[in-house]
Amino acid sequence: MAASLLTLLALGCFLLWIFQWQRRPQLAVGIAIGVLLGAIGVPLARALGGTQHLPIWGPALPFALIAISLFSFGLLAWFWGQD
Repeated sequence: MAASLLTLLALGCFLLWIFQWQRRPQLAVGIAIGVLLGAIGVPLARALGGTQHLPIWGPALPFALIAISLFSFGLLAWFWGQD
């Protein structure tokens, strides 16, 4: 039962991705890159120790990376926008 639900969920996500590919290809490419990085990162994280020895900063790391990325993009837009 769980396998069929996961298959339906994956099929639904794939159909939404196809819709995005038709409407906004840049978003679809970003989604594909994120799925690929997740597919590589999860087995790698499990192989490196899983959650037995998770550092205290581990759960906050994705939020920090997003904040740093947005700050960097903001700086680039600020400097490139001055014409």
